[in-house]
Formats: sequence, C-alpha cells, structure tokens
Amino acid sequence: MRIVSLAEIQAAVTPDAAVEAVRAGFVAHARGLVDCPAPMQIVFRDEKREQHGECHVKSAAWSGRPYVSIKVASGSYRNAARGLPGAGGMIVMLAADTGLPAALLHDDCWLTNVRTAAAGALAAGLKPVSRGATLGVIGTGTQARMQAEMIAAHLGLPSVAVWGRSAQKAQSLAADLGAGGLAAAAMGTVREVCQASAVLVTTTPATSPVVRLDDLPGTIHIVAVGADTPGKTELDPRILGRAHTIVTDDHRECLHHGDFGVAVRAGAVAGDSDCSFGELLALDSPDARFTEDGISVVDLTGMGVQDLAIAGLVMDVLEG
Repeated sequence: MRIVSLAEIQAAVTPDAAVEAVRAGFVAHARGLVDCPAPMQIVFRDEKREQHGECHVKSAAWSGRPYVSIKVASGSYRNAARGLPGAGGMIVMLAADTGLPAALLHDDCWLTNVRTAAAGALAAGLKPVSRGATLGVIGTGTQARMQAEMIAAHLGLPSVAVWGRSAQKAQSLAADLGAGGLAAAAMGTVREVCQASAVLVTTTPATSPVVRLDDLPGTIHIVAVGADTPGKTELDPRILGRAHTIVTDDHRECLHHGDFGVAVRAGAVAGDSDCSFGELLALDSPDARFTEDGISVVDLTGMGVQDLAIAGLVMDVLEG
C-alpha cells in the first residue's frame, strides 16, 4: 500500500480541479451512481461531559471508478490552546475490484477542508450575484478562510465581511484575506455582516443559532456548513421557514444532523421541503428559483462522495 504525503497531495490539487471533481461527485450521486453509507460520528467529551471535538468517518463507492474511499477526520476545539493542529485525518483508498488497500492519503484533513470549501463554492454559485457583491463569513477558523477564498474566486467577488465570536480572530482573518487580494473587513455583529452581504457562509461548530431571522436583509443566499453533527446548529429555524428554496447535499444526512433537520423538528418546515444539490448541479442552466428575491438556503453536512471525488483526483494525478 502506498502512503502519500501531504506535500504530494497538495501538489496534485488545484482549486479549480477540486471544484470540478466535487461537482462531478455530487452529480453522479444524484444520478444513482454512488453508494454513500451513513456516516459515523464519534463525539469527544471530557470528564464533565462537555463536547470538545469529534471524529467523522465517511465512505463512498462510485460505479465504474477504480477506488472505494474511507475517510477519517478528527480533532478537538481545544487543540489551538495546546499548540496543536485543530484537526487531522486520512483517506484510505481500496481497490474497487479486489477490496485490497491501494493507498493511504495522509492529508492531515487538508482534503476534507478543500472538498468542503469546493462544495461551498458550488453552493454559493447556485444563485447569480453581481461581481461587486460582498460575501459574508460567519466564523474565523480554517474552514472560514477556505470558504472565503474559494467562494470569492469562484464567483469573482471582490469583498468579504467577517464576524467571529473573537473580534481579534475576526480581524486576523480579515487581514489574511486582505493579504490575498480581497477587500476584507471584520464587523462587530452578525447582523452587520448579513446586511452587507449577498451571499453568506456559516462555518462555526455552534450548538445554538448564530444567525437570526432578524439579522437578514430581504434577499440573501445562505450556505450553511458548520452543522455536521447531531447537536450542532447555526441558523434560526425561522430562516428556513421563510426561505423560498432549501437545498440539501443529502436529504437523510441533513435531516439527521443538519440545520434542515433542526428546522423540521422545530416545526418550521416540512420534512420533504428540500431539493437535491446534486440534481441542481446537473442542470444545464441555473434553476429559476435562484433568480427570485428572498432567502435561499443550502445545507451542507458533507458527503463521502466528496472525499472519494477529491481523493480520486489525487490518485489520477499520481498515476499519470
């Protein structure tokens, strides 16, 4: 079994290639070509039963493709204070014809972060926005930065508004994004970010809503990324209740541990009120619903097909 280093992995993946690989994976899933078993989450709790991290295990098999993937990504919110990376992980690639291990991509969670940001860019791109529009980012961690960079590049947006629970971290993220060529500013409240933004991406591990309905302007497109484990939620359920369109990457997963499921259990929306992300990506032209004024929400909990798609991209490059 080949062990592939992070340096080799990073050399094999460009942002544009990542977006297209992830798009192909979602479309294949929507067409019934991908088997994604239910993901497994292991919650890390301390002696006081307080959650401080988690481990995600996701897998996928794609008809006609040479590999099956099993991804493990884990980490603790407390690692930064220990001087440790926030997350780590790997993807094991099994030969689809024999079932034997073919490669271990020792990516330290980098591929997970990239494929999540690629999905965010695709989700943000469902709604046409002007090139002068502002992207709002809720959160200040690695995923917040990567979502900001990839969405802004994918949509051609020049400016980013940032909010985080730590004003210092929000300012630091804005400075980093500014150094990368974006006009980025940290704002004092969630409402300020929302009111300034045409597209909003939420990237926090919050367990109670961070974004309230009253924070939003009349028209905004929201990409919700942070709620990927039961118990997490970032959006006020009333937001989904007000939305004219709700999109889920996987109906079952989002109903179980996404913001969509929280809104369903709160009675804000019906359990069948969502539409398929992959089916929308497969359309030849943008869905007409996204030209409407009002609120639209894309709930992304993360799917094993994303891991297989981007890991497959690495294997294709390595195998020449």
